[in-house]
Amino acid sequence: MERLTKISIILSIFLIFCISMTGCSDSSDQTASGSTSASLAATTTTSHLYTAGDIVRSASGSESPAWLVVSYDTATDSYSRALIYKNSDGSYGYRVNANAETSKRATMEKVFTVKITHVEVASVSTAAPTTVTTAATPTPVRTTTSAVAATTTSSARPGIKSLDPEEGEAGTTVSVEIIGNDFLTNTTAMLRQSGQTSIKATTVSWYSSKSVTATFDIPNSTKVGTWDMVVTNPNGLSGELANYFTVRGNETENR
Repeated sequence: MERLTKISIILSIFLIFCISMTGCSDSSDQTASGSTSASLAATTTTSHLYTAGDIVRSASGSESPAWLVVSYDTATDSYSRALIYKNSDGSYGYRVNANAETSKRATMEKVFTVKITHVEVASVSTAAPTTVTTAATPTPVRTTTSAVAATTTSSARPGIKSLDPEEGEAGTTVSVEIIGNDFLTNTTAMLRQSGQTSIKATTVSWYSSKSVTATFDIPNSTKVGTWDMVVTNPNGLSGELANYFTVRGNETENR
C-alpha cells in the first residue's frame, strides 16, 4: 500500500511538470509571433524619402530635364512624377504637358538619389514659357520736298544749254558757268576733243540743278579749236554740248 502511494505521488509530479513546460512553450511562441508582427509593421510604415515638389535626379543624370515629385500615395507606396525643365534663366521650371507617371517608392529612391531643389507643384507651368521679344519700332520716314527731289533726280541725265564764257586761252585758267538742267551735287565736268587728252575741271561749284561753275586749267600745249563740254552726274549719266567751247592760242607767246 505504501508503494502505491509513492507511485501516485511521482506520477502527479510528472504531470505537473509536463503541464508547466507546455505553458512555457505557448508563451514563447506567442512572444516570437508578436515580435515578428511588430517588425513587419515597422518595415511597412517606414517614411517615404521625398515629398511633393522635390526635384530629383540620378547621380549621373542631368539637371534638365529632371524628375518632379508630384505626389506620394501611401496605399500603393508609389510616387507620381513628371519631367521638369529649366527656364532660360536657369530656374525651375516648366513641364511640357500635364502628364505624370507612377513609380514604386523603392525603385524611385534607389535610382534617383540626388535631390536638386524643391518647388511648389502648383507653381510649375505645363507649357514652355514664351520668349518675349521686343519688336523694334520702325522710325517713321518723313517725306519732304528735298527727299522727293533726291529720289526723282537720282536717275537724272544732265543737259547743257549754254556756256559763259564760250572760249578760253591756252596756258590760262578759266571759269565757265554752265547753264542747263538736272545737275546734281558732286557733278564733274571736262573739255573733250577727239584724239586729244581731255581737260578735267579742277573744281565744280554747284549752285542749283540748272547752274554750275567749272574751273579749267588749260595747258599751254592744248590744241586750238572747238572742244566738247561734258558734264557727268554722280549717277554716271552725262550730258554734253558738242564743239561749243573754243580754245584759242596763247596771244602772249605769239607776240
